[in-house]
Amino acid sequence: MENSVIVKTEKRLSNVALFLLCTLATVGIGLAVSYCSGIFGRVANSANLPFIIPKWLVIATPPILFFHLGLALYFVLRENVYTDNGKMVRGWTWAFWITLFIATAITPFFIYHNMPTAAYIMSSITTALALGTTILCYRQSIAAGVVMTVFLVVVGLIMIYLGYWAFA
Repeated sequence: MENSVIVKTEKRLSNVALFLLCTLATVGIGLAVSYCSGIFGRVANSANLPFIIPKWLVIATPPILFFHLGLALYFVLRENVYTDNGKMVRGWTWAFWITLFIATAITPFFIYHNMPTAAYIMSSITTALALGTTILCYRQSIAAGVVMTVFLVVVGLIMIYLGYWAFA
């Protein structure tokens, strides 16, 4: 009787390995893409922005945003997906998260190549994707939802600033 019970075991990464994989990969790839847009070379040429932002803040914002994305991904992946509609929610989360990652990585290109309207449009798309990702993250993990709420607030403030730059 005891031998007839089937136990399903899965080999999963430890929490530390999953955390390092999610955060380091997200920050590394994200910074490679966003810094290739010319942040370092064009920070000195940011006189066209409506009011001066400290250079350290301009350089520090992408790593902070990508760290939040990686941390939210870690919290989501830690959770069990075998719930009602869990796999569907996980699939939509991946779709939104990847699209949000790409939008966050390419937005600095438009800012530092003096394209205010394009930067505002990309920032608006990023904010909308952040809102959708936040909602999906709350469905899977409260911690991921809280991290994405912070991300959403920061991206929303950036969108307001870029809207002022584009239309003022």
